[in-house]
Amino acid sequence: MARQKIIPTKTDCKKYFDKLADALRKLETNGQKKTFFTEDIEFFGDTVQGSALFCACDSTYFQQFAKPLAYSANAHGNDLHIHVIGATNKDRADFVLLKEDLNIKLSISEETGGPTTKEYYACNRFLIAPFLLEHGADQLIILDADCLVMKHIEFPDADFGLFLRNPYPGKPWVRLGTHVAAGMVFCTKKGLSFAETVSKSIRKMKRLVWFADQVALWKAYKRAAMRGDRFHQFTNKDLDWEFIEGTSVWTGKGPRKYENPEFLKKQQYYRDMWNRVDDRFWIKS
Repeated sequence: MARQKIIPTKTDCKKYFDKLADALRKLETNGQKKTFFTEDIEFFGDTVQGSALFCACDSTYFQQFAKPLAYSANAHGNDLHIHVIGATNKDRADFVLLKEDLNIKLSISEETGGPTTKEYYACNRFLIAPFLLEHGADQLIILDADCLVMKHIEFPDADFGLFLRNPYPGKPWVRLGTHVAAGMVFCTKKGLSFAETVSKSIRKMKRLVWFADQVALWKAYKRAAMRGDRFHQFTNKDLDWEFIEGTSVWTGKGPRKYENPEFLKKQQYYRDMWNRVDDRFWIKS
């Protein structure tokens, strides 16, 4: 299946990024100027539309975690957008099979040329969320790639939403960042200013360090609250890292995604669906 280029085009992406951060896109790192993010983004087929779950990951996490996530979203009837950083030819071949095999609306985008650090991977979804909202999406629930959808997720009647918690003790930066769990964030076209504030805040940072995304989310939350934006607060019934039956999303926080038997069992259940995709694909064809 040939890759289909549709709007938004690369030119759209470039104009958008230039508008947001033309003066901020480069920083000095070890004496060399590097772009803070890439503008070389393409959609693989259709763009994201309407209300969708959204995750971003590199090629390794796509293969290991995003595929089970996609099947779990499919099982519970939630559309999904996956953004892959540094996609390989194998990934692109798998995009075709995955889109063909699922019943939900699965949209996929990819980018090349950006940073390859875990901090960038963690922040990436918040950098491009405004772009998705301006080019098709009405509502996004942003999730970690290493999570599983455990029941159908209803989208809140609000402008934005976060999982707030008591901050960790420690250094000021850690306390600031841990007011928010970044594993479930709700953004909307109507409340676009929230998503834009998060994205701009990350771009203004001289360098990306751990908790950068959560600090940006906390600052944007306070600004949105002052504006009077309608806010939805997620709870541990929505986002759960203790893997309790009846919660909406199981997230593989830290080593849990490699060690917890309940999470691994459920993840393998969905991974096995992918492992049998070739047989189903050829039967359909």
